[in-house]
Order: sequence, then structure tokens, then C-alpha cells
Amino acid sequence: MRLAPLARALALLPSLAGAGDLVGPGTCQACHPSAYEAWRASAHARALEALPERSRADRRCLACHAPSLDAGIAGVGCEECHGPGRRYAASYVMRDAELARAVGLQDPGARTCLACHTETTPSLEPFDYGRKVRLIAHGGERAAGAPATSPGPAAPAPARR
Repeated sequence: MRLAPLARALALLPSLAGAGDLVGPGTCQACHPSAYEAWRASAHARALEALPERSRADRRCLACHAPSLDAGIAGVGCEECHGPGRRYAASYVMRDAELARAVGLQDPGARTCLACHTETTPSLEPFDYGRKVRLIAHGGERAAGAPATSPGPAAPAPARR
């Protein structure tokens, strides 16, 4: 069957994604309003504001506090954790969990968080993924009209064998 080469080609797409592939939190809000509100109330949405004024132009700080600032996204948006959405944001793609993941939707986990929350990150306490992930929980919501198998904001990762 010829689907295997297509699947391999699609798997490469997320690695080719760039800033032009970002759709922004407002696009996510259209189908995931409660996830958007949870994000908007979170420290991630205000990550740029949390920086002292003198650090807001420092690329080392912006890499985690506003990685998509060049695309007009202040703070840490949905796509920093879930991957650039241009290829998966369409409702017909999001209705198919396998397709959404094949074209770039990522299921974030501890490794995603640890890209920024490291031992060298200025903080008053060490990063504890198990405790902190509850502070950003926004799963359980499905896009309007989407079947239960479609990926939600915090869809479980597919089983690996």
C-alpha cells in the first residue's frame, strides 16, 4: 500500500514548521474557549510581563518567556506546547486525532516543560512537573462538533509499542 511513504512524509512536516506556521491563541479559542480562558489566566500568557523591564529585550530570556514574539505572540502561547497549528488547526483535521498528530499536533509532557523549566531557570523552588502541570490543566474540552476521538487540548499520547 502507498500510505507508508505518505505517512513518513507527513511525519517530517512538524520539523519543517516555522514561525509562519503559527496561528495564534485566538484561532485555538474559536473551538476551545475554556482551554483559551485557562491559558489566558495562566502565568504562561503573562510570561513576558513577568520579566523585569531590562530583560524584555534579552533573547536568552525571550526564548522561554516569549518565544514567538516575532510572530506577535507575547508570552507562551498554545503552540509553544502543542506545535505550530497551521497544518492541524482546521476543524476537519482536528476531528481526526491520528491525522492531527501526523501533521504536527503535539501532546506535551514533562520533556516539553523541561525545555524551559530547567535547574538553571531563575526560580524560588525547583520545577516539579507533577505539581505544576495541574496549574495549567485545560484538557477535557473537545472542539464543537468533534467526536470523542478528536484531540482535545490535552489529549493523551497514543500508546507506543
